[in-house]
Amino acid sequence: MKKNIFLWMSALLLMLAGCSSDDEIVNGVKVEYGSSDDDYRLPEGIGQNNMIPLYSSNDLSHNRKTNVETLGNWNVCIDDDGRYLWASLYDTGDPIEKLYAAPSSYEELSGKLFNLDDDHSLKLDTVEYYTDYEGYSRRADFYNECYRGVPVLCGQYSFHFLFNSKEQHIHHCSGYFISFDNLDEKPAITGDQALQIFSAYLKKPIESSWTASLYAREYHVRVEGDTFRRDQRLVYYVTGPAIKVTTYMGSWPCEIDTNESAEIDAHTGQIIYTGMKHFIPF
Repeated sequence: MKKNIFLWMSALLLMLAGCSSDDEIVNGVKVEYGSSDDDYRLPEGIGQNNMIPLYSSNDLSHNRKTNVETLGNWNVCIDDDGRYLWASLYDTGDPIEKLYAAPSSYEELSGKLFNLDDDHSLKLDTVEYYTDYEGYSRRADFYNECYRGVPVLCGQYSFHFLFNSKEQHIHHCSGYFISFDNLDEKPAITGDQALQIFSAYLKKPIESSWTASLYAREYHVRVEGDTFRRDQRLVYYVTGPAIKVTTYMGSWPCEIDTNESAEIDAHTGQIIYTGMKHFIPF
Protein backbone atom coordinates (compact mmCIF):
# COMPACT_ATOMS: atom_id res chain seq x y z
CA MET A 1 0.00 0.00 0.00
CA LYS A 2 2.78 2.42 0.93
CA LYS A 3 4.56 1.55 -2.30
CA ASN A 4 1.44 2.37 -4.36
CA ILE A 5 1.02 5.72 -2.59
CA PHE A 6 4.69 6.53 -3.24
CA LEU A 7 4.37 5.72 -6.96
CA TRP A 8 1.17 7.78 -7.22
CA MET A 9 2.80 10.78 -5.52
CA SER A 10 5.88 10.49 -7.76
CA ALA A 11 3.72 10.46 -10.88
CA LEU A 12 1.82 13.51 -9.65
CA LEU A 13 5.04 15.45 -8.97
CA LEU A 14 6.36 14.60 -12.44
CA MET A 15 3.09 15.74 -13.97
CA LEU A 16 3.21 19.06 -12.10
CA ALA A 17 6.85 19.59 -13.04
CA GLY A 18 5.94 19.31 -16.70
CA CYS A 19 3.33 22.07 -16.47
CA SER A 20 4.02 25.71 -17.23
CA SER A 21 2.62 28.49 -15.08
CA ASP A 22 -0.22 28.85 -17.61
CA ASP A 23 -1.24 25.17 -17.31
CA GLU A 24 -3.79 23.68 -14.96
CA ILE A 25 -4.40 20.18 -13.58
CA VAL A 26 -8.05 19.20 -14.04
CA ASN A 27 -9.07 15.79 -12.71
CA GLY A 28 -5.43 14.69 -12.85
CA VAL A 29 -4.99 15.79 -16.49
CA LYS A 30 -2.70 18.60 -17.63
CA VAL A 31 -4.67 21.24 -19.55
CA GLU A 32 -2.52 23.60 -21.63
CA TYR A 33 -3.85 27.05 -22.42
CA GLY A 34 -2.65 28.64 -25.63
CA SER A 35 0.34 26.32 -25.92
CA SER A 36 -0.67 24.72 -29.22
CA ASP A 37 -1.39 26.21 -32.64
CA ASP A 38 -4.40 23.90 -32.72
CA ASP A 39 -5.99 26.16 -30.10
CA TYR A 40 -6.07 28.96 -32.69
CA ARG A 41 -7.10 27.32 -35.95
CA LEU A 42 -7.28 29.54 -39.02
CA PRO A 43 -10.42 29.65 -41.17
CA GLU A 44 -10.46 27.26 -44.11
CA GLY A 45 -8.43 28.58 -47.03
CA ILE A 46 -6.30 30.90 -44.85
CA GLY A 47 -2.65 29.86 -44.57
CA GLN A 48 0.20 30.77 -42.28
CA ASN A 49 1.58 33.07 -44.98
CA ASN A 50 -1.47 35.28 -44.42
CA MET A 51 -0.30 35.81 -40.84
CA ILE A 52 2.74 37.91 -41.76
CA PRO A 53 1.63 41.59 -41.82
CA LEU A 54 1.99 43.00 -45.32
CA TYR A 55 3.05 46.47 -44.17
CA SER A 56 4.82 47.97 -41.17
CA SER A 57 4.54 51.58 -40.04
CA ASN A 58 7.76 52.33 -41.94
CA ASP A 59 6.09 51.26 -45.18
CA LEU A 60 3.20 53.70 -44.84
CA SER A 61 3.31 57.45 -45.27
CA HIS A 62 2.23 59.67 -42.38
CA ASN A 63 3.14 62.97 -44.01
CA ARG A 64 2.21 64.18 -47.48
CA LYS A 65 3.66 67.02 -49.43
CA THR A 66 1.12 69.82 -49.72
CA ASN A 67 0.86 73.08 -51.60
CA VAL A 68 -1.48 76.05 -51.12
CA GLU A 69 -2.94 77.36 -54.37
CA THR A 70 -5.92 79.37 -55.61
CA LEU A 71 -9.03 77.87 -57.18
CA GLY A 72 -11.03 80.75 -58.57
CA ASN A 73 -11.09 83.12 -55.60
CA TRP A 74 -10.65 80.35 -53.00
CA ASN A 75 -7.47 79.37 -51.20
CA VAL A 76 -7.02 75.60 -51.33
CA CYS A 77 -4.49 73.09 -50.03
CA ILE A 78 -3.61 70.24 -52.39
CA ASP A 79 -1.55 67.16 -51.54
CA ASP A 80 0.89 65.35 -53.83
CA ASP A 81 -1.96 63.12 -55.06
CA GLY A 82 -3.90 66.16 -56.26
CA ARG A 83 -6.51 65.93 -53.51
CA TYR A 84 -7.94 68.95 -51.75
CA LEU A 85 -7.27 68.76 -48.01
CA TRP A 86 -8.94 72.06 -47.21
CA ALA A 87 -10.46 75.10 -48.89
CA SER A 88 -10.99 78.57 -47.50
CA LEU A 89 -13.98 80.06 -49.32
CA TYR A 90 -14.32 83.18 -47.20
CA ASP A 91 -12.14 84.76 -44.52
CA THR A 92 -12.91 87.53 -42.07
CA GLY A 93 -12.05 90.79 -43.81
CA ASP A 94 -12.92 89.52 -47.29
CA PRO A 95 -15.62 91.41 -49.24
CA ILE A 96 -19.03 90.15 -48.11
CA GLU A 97 -19.86 89.41 -51.74
CA LYS A 98 -17.32 86.59 -51.59
CA LEU A 99 -19.33 84.93 -48.82
CA TYR A 100 -22.63 85.33 -50.66
CA ALA A 101 -21.03 83.70 -53.71
CA ALA A 102 -19.85 80.69 -51.68
CA PRO A 103 -21.83 77.42 -51.97
CA SER A 104 -24.74 76.88 -49.60
CA SER A 105 -24.38 73.08 -49.55
CA TYR A 106 -21.58 70.54 -49.92
CA GLU A 107 -23.19 69.10 -53.06
CA GLU A 108 -22.21 72.30 -54.90
CA LEU A 109 -18.54 71.46 -54.26
CA SER A 110 -18.79 68.10 -56.05
CA GLY A 111 -16.72 68.22 -59.19
CA LYS A 112 -14.53 70.93 -57.69
CA LEU A 113 -13.01 69.57 -54.46
CA PHE A 114 -14.23 65.96 -54.71
CA ASN A 115 -16.42 63.82 -56.94
CA LEU A 116 -19.71 62.42 -55.69
CA ASP A 117 -21.30 59.72 -57.85
CA ASP A 118 -23.23 56.45 -57.56
CA ASP A 119 -20.22 54.83 -55.84
CA HIS A 120 -19.03 57.68 -53.62
CA SER A 121 -21.19 59.52 -51.11
CA LEU A 122 -20.99 61.51 -47.87
CA LYS A 123 -23.02 60.48 -44.82
CA LEU A 124 -23.76 63.05 -42.13
CA ASP A 125 -22.25 62.13 -38.76
CA THR A 126 -22.60 65.11 -36.40
CA VAL A 127 -23.60 68.79 -36.45
CA GLU A 128 -22.22 71.43 -34.10
CA TYR A 129 -23.53 74.98 -33.58
CA TYR A 130 -21.50 77.79 -32.07
CA THR A 131 -21.11 81.57 -32.01
CA ASP A 132 -17.73 83.07 -32.90
CA TYR A 133 -15.97 85.89 -31.10
CA GLU A 134 -17.61 88.47 -33.40
CA GLY A 135 -21.08 87.19 -32.58
CA TYR A 136 -21.71 85.43 -35.90
CA SER A 137 -23.69 82.18 -35.92
CA ARG A 138 -21.70 79.28 -37.29
CA ARG A 139 -22.36 75.61 -37.90
CA ALA A 140 -20.02 72.69 -38.56
CA ASP A 141 -21.28 69.59 -40.38
CA PHE A 142 -19.10 66.47 -40.15
CA TYR A 143 -19.46 63.77 -42.78
CA ASN A 144 -18.07 60.28 -43.25
CA GLU A 145 -17.35 59.07 -46.75
CA CYS A 146 -18.93 55.85 -48.03
CA TYR A 147 -17.99 53.74 -51.04
CA ARG A 148 -20.91 51.70 -52.36
CA GLY A 149 -22.43 51.89 -48.90
CA VAL A 150 -19.24 50.78 -47.11
CA PRO A 151 -17.62 53.33 -44.75
CA VAL A 152 -14.20 54.59 -45.88
CA LEU A 153 -11.50 54.35 -43.23
CA CYS A 154 -9.98 57.83 -42.76
CA GLY A 155 -12.42 59.26 -45.33
CA GLN A 156 -13.99 62.30 -43.65
CA TYR A 157 -14.96 65.87 -44.56
CA SER A 158 -16.24 68.80 -42.52
CA PHE A 159 -18.04 71.90 -43.75
CA HIS A 160 -18.22 75.13 -41.76
CA PHE A 161 -21.10 77.52 -42.40
CA LEU A 162 -21.90 81.13 -41.64
CA PHE A 163 -25.69 81.39 -41.50
CA ASN A 164 -28.72 83.43 -40.49
CA SER A 165 -32.46 82.80 -40.55
CA LYS A 166 -32.61 83.24 -44.34
CA GLU A 167 -29.47 81.68 -45.80
CA GLN A 168 -26.24 79.82 -45.18
CA HIS A 169 -22.87 79.68 -46.94
CA ILE A 170 -19.79 77.49 -46.54
CA HIS A 171 -16.78 79.56 -45.50
CA HIS A 172 -14.32 76.70 -44.89
CA CYS A 173 -14.12 72.95 -45.45
CA SER A 174 -11.48 70.32 -44.83
CA GLY A 175 -10.96 66.58 -44.89
CA TYR A 176 -9.78 63.67 -46.97
CA PHE A 177 -11.93 62.29 -49.80
CA ILE A 178 -10.80 59.07 -51.49
CA SER A 179 -11.88 57.99 -54.97
CA PHE A 180 -11.87 54.20 -55.40
CA ASP A 181 -11.19 52.51 -58.71
CA ASN A 182 -13.90 49.81 -58.96
CA LEU A 183 -12.95 48.13 -55.67
CA ASP A 184 -15.11 45.05 -55.00
CA GLU A 185 -17.20 45.97 -51.95
CA LYS A 186 -18.33 42.37 -51.24
CA PRO A 187 -16.17 40.57 -48.61
CA ALA A 188 -15.07 36.95 -49.09
CA ILE A 189 -14.62 36.33 -45.36
CA THR A 190 -16.84 37.25 -42.42
CA GLY A 191 -16.10 39.50 -39.48
CA ASP A 192 -16.03 36.44 -37.22
CA GLN A 193 -13.37 34.88 -39.44
CA ALA A 194 -11.34 38.10 -39.27
CA LEU A 195 -11.48 37.86 -35.46
CA GLN A 196 -10.35 34.24 -35.73
CA ILE A 197 -7.36 35.27 -37.86
CA PHE A 198 -6.34 37.97 -35.38
CA SER A 199 -6.75 35.53 -32.49
CA ALA A 200 -4.43 33.07 -34.24
CA TYR A 201 -1.93 35.86 -34.91
CA LEU A 202 -1.87 36.98 -31.26
CA LYS A 203 -2.25 33.44 -29.90
CA LYS A 204 -4.94 34.82 -27.59
CA PRO A 205 -8.57 33.67 -27.24
CA ILE A 206 -11.31 35.86 -28.70
CA GLU A 207 -13.14 37.94 -26.09
CA SER A 208 -16.64 39.40 -26.26
CA SER A 209 -15.21 42.94 -26.44
CA TRP A 210 -13.38 42.27 -29.71
CA THR A 211 -14.88 43.89 -32.82
CA ALA A 212 -14.48 43.63 -36.60
CA SER A 213 -15.81 46.45 -38.81
CA LEU A 214 -15.80 46.48 -42.61
CA TYR A 215 -14.19 49.44 -44.41
CA ALA A 216 -12.95 50.52 -47.80
CA ARG A 217 -9.32 51.51 -47.29
CA GLU A 218 -6.52 53.19 -49.21
CA TYR A 219 -2.88 52.86 -48.15
CA HIS A 220 -0.14 55.28 -49.15
CA VAL A 221 2.76 52.85 -49.50
CA ARG A 222 6.40 53.85 -49.70
CA VAL A 223 8.14 52.51 -52.81
CA GLU A 224 11.51 54.20 -52.40
CA GLY A 225 12.57 57.45 -50.78
CA ASP A 226 9.74 59.95 -51.27
CA THR A 227 8.01 57.84 -53.92
CA PHE A 228 4.70 56.27 -52.92
CA ARG A 229 1.94 54.23 -54.50
CA ARG A 230 -1.72 53.75 -53.63
CA ASP A 231 -3.03 50.37 -52.50
CA GLN A 232 -6.83 50.14 -52.28
CA ARG A 233 -8.44 47.26 -50.37
CA LEU A 234 -11.57 46.14 -48.60
CA VAL A 235 -10.56 45.44 -45.00
CA TYR A 236 -11.86 44.49 -41.59
CA TYR A 237 -10.61 46.84 -38.91
CA VAL A 238 -10.28 44.56 -35.89
CA THR A 239 -9.89 45.68 -32.28
CA GLY A 240 -8.66 43.06 -29.84
CA PRO A 241 -7.32 42.90 -26.28
CA ALA A 242 -7.22 46.01 -24.11
CA ILE A 243 -3.67 47.16 -23.34
CA LYS A 244 -1.88 50.08 -21.70
CA VAL A 245 0.87 51.87 -23.62
CA THR A 246 3.16 54.75 -22.84
CA THR A 247 3.31 57.63 -25.27
CA TYR A 248 4.87 61.06 -24.95
CA MET A 249 3.48 64.57 -24.95
CA GLY A 250 6.67 66.46 -25.62
CA SER A 251 9.12 64.96 -23.14
CA TRP A 252 6.42 63.87 -20.67
CA PRO A 253 5.45 60.18 -20.63
CA CYS A 254 1.72 59.52 -20.67
CA GLU A 255 0.06 56.14 -20.14
CA ILE A 256 -3.08 55.57 -22.21
CA ASP A 257 -5.65 52.80 -22.51
CA THR A 258 -6.00 51.36 -26.00
CA ASN A 259 -6.43 48.05 -27.82
CA GLU A 260 -4.32 45.87 -30.01
CA SER A 261 -5.70 46.19 -33.53
CA ALA A 262 -5.25 44.91 -37.05
CA GLU A 263 -6.47 45.54 -40.57
CA ILE A 264 -7.27 42.32 -42.42
CA ASP A 265 -8.01 42.01 -46.14
CA ALA A 266 -11.68 41.08 -46.46
CA HIS A 267 -11.07 39.27 -49.75
CA THR A 268 -7.99 37.18 -48.94
CA GLY A 269 -7.69 37.10 -45.12
CA GLN A 270 -4.20 38.62 -45.36
CA ILE A 271 -3.15 40.68 -42.33
CA ILE A 272 -2.26 44.08 -43.77
CA TYR A 273 -1.16 45.99 -40.69
CA THR A 274 -1.10 45.57 -36.92
CA GLY A 275 -0.83 48.27 -34.30
CA MET A 276 -2.88 50.06 -31.67
CA LYS A 277 -6.43 51.34 -31.90
CA HIS A 278 -6.68 55.00 -33.01
CA PHE A 279 -3.06 55.01 -34.17
CA ILE A 280 -3.91 54.58 -37.86
CA PRO A 281 -1.25 55.35 -40.47
CA PHE A 282 -2.26 56.39 -43.95
